[in-house]
Amino acid sequence: MRKLELEPESYESNFTALTKGANEEVQDWILGRIKAQEKILEVGCGTGIFAAKMALRGNEVFAIDKNHRMITTAMKNYPSKSDLKLLYQIGTIDDLPVQDNSIDIIINTFMLSELRPFEQQIFLRNAWKALKPNGRMIIAAEFIPTGFWKLWFNIKRWWYKKKLRRLRIESTFLVKWFFNYLEPIGFEISTIKKWRHGSIQVIELKKNDNLDEPGYYRPKLRKAKGFGSQMSIYRCLFTGQTDHIPIEPGIYQSGNPNENSPIIVTANYVYTYIKVMRALKGIDSWVLCLDSRGINVWCAARGNNFGNKQLIEAVKTTGIANITNKKTIIVPQLSAGGIATPLIKAEAPDFPFNVVYGPVWAKFLPKYLEERPARKPDKMKLAKFTISHRFRAEITHTTFLLRKIFLWPSIAIILLFTGLSFINPVWITQLLIVGEIWLWIIIANALIAIFFPITKFTRKFINKGIIFGVINVLLFGGISWLFHYSLLSILLSSIFYFWLAFFSTMSFSGYTMATSPREIQDEYPIFSKINMILLIIGLVTKIIGFIFFNILK
Repeated sequence: MRKLELEPESYESNFTALTKGANEEVQDWILGRIKAQEKILEVGCGTGIFAAKMALRGNEVFAIDKNHRMITTAMKNYPSKSDLKLLYQIGTIDDLPVQDNSIDIIINTFMLSELRPFEQQIFLRNAWKALKPNGRMIIAAEFIPTGFWKLWFNIKRWWYKKKLRRLRIESTFLVKWFFNYLEPIGFEISTIKKWRHGSIQVIELKKNDNLDEPGYYRPKLRKAKGFGSQMSIYRCLFTGQTDHIPIEPGIYQSGNPNENSPIIVTANYVYTYIKVMRALKGIDSWVLCLDSRGINVWCAARGNNFGNKQLIEAVKTTGIANITNKKTIIVPQLSAGGIATPLIKAEAPDFPFNVVYGPVWAKFLPKYLEERPARKPDKMKLAKFTISHRFRAEITHTTFLLRKIFLWPSIAIILLFTGLSFINPVWITQLLIVGEIWLWIIIANALIAIFFPITKFTRKFINKGIIFGVINVLLFGGISWLFHYSLLSILLSSIFYFWLAFFSTMSFSGYTMATSPREIQDEYPIFSKINMILLIIGLVTKIIGFIFFNILK
């Protein structure tokens, strides 16, 4: 949808094609649920066509969208009927431009997947305030179907996400926890209508008038001990930590906290959450998980997913200030690249807390909370890249490379040689080359992790890559001699060996905490050119060597 929004003039026709007409069926169903003379707010009105249909039926319609191009397009297509009660305006879910208790029905179609979990909760709370007593809200959205159709849904979504990554467009979000928010915030489900095996649903909600104000949602406590939690840790370690693995953002409890218990802020990445909760065992405290999109604190802070915006949003959405007397919250030291404490009050003047940086690692939280040092000792504020950290980084980085970079080329080689083996069975023996390449990747990354401290004299990862490239050539040259007993084979493979370490070193930079995003960005244009030259030459010479020693020989 985000790609379609870039072209408002063709949005409706393209979206109808994308949903195979389900959007028009949804609109017809909603129109059947609306009486005449009702005051309607449409949030996310797009090009305004549906808002116009509702207004032409005699309703007073106020339609908003945050995309000014959509509103401009809607105004161009404004119906010619003179007595129409229809107003288009730029607006957002954060501040609905209507009075409280003034709207009969709020309509929202196919916008929910544009909102992150906290944004969905903010939208529901603001909608509750805007609705009259007995007011209704009708939401149409894309959901995950069940059974066989869930597999087909995931395949299609995977394909769309790949296309969006190529176009450098941010993906939408799965509506994963939305139903959990409804009752706590103050809505009851009246009707659900499903299309396309449940992948598209319309939910009609009724405002709960027994509440004086909308409530807050708090996710269920997730276990940090046991087999399931440990498997989650291993999943993060052995899949390269490249997939976003989120838990619900929100307030969690360690022990039995009260209004005077400390407030610990962390990411909603499952690995980070488990580590923090394990460190806090036996300590009564509130744990506020920001919506970092399922990314760890360090990477999220460097990527604008763990900063002032996310902290302010979490405090506002969860209402944590209402359950505590504390005036201070503790954020991770590793979030300093994203959270700028002097700017928080400027960005949110009513922000209710002072912010302090806690220890760099979760394991120091118990001592930090006990001593509350005015000045943290170095071990609590300096992220040293120790051998244990380098070992974990080596595992996750190696699995990242094998999954994301070398998996498909390896599969292609296996299929090629398997096919050629039907012509000549000798080709099946060449499958060993895949194992050899994977062995080089594992060894190269182990080499970088173990000997990384020897490159401390330079911050530039291009220089580090050159150093490890040279070491790689010498080491792999010796190992290759044991395999092939050929100096020419080693020479033809040397550029590939060098490239492997050079590329891996630069890719390894995100795990090291030895540099800043700006430094990497400054290096990247030069690195990408050198990397491409080395890769092309390395592949050409490697292929020449393979042909010479396995075909022409």
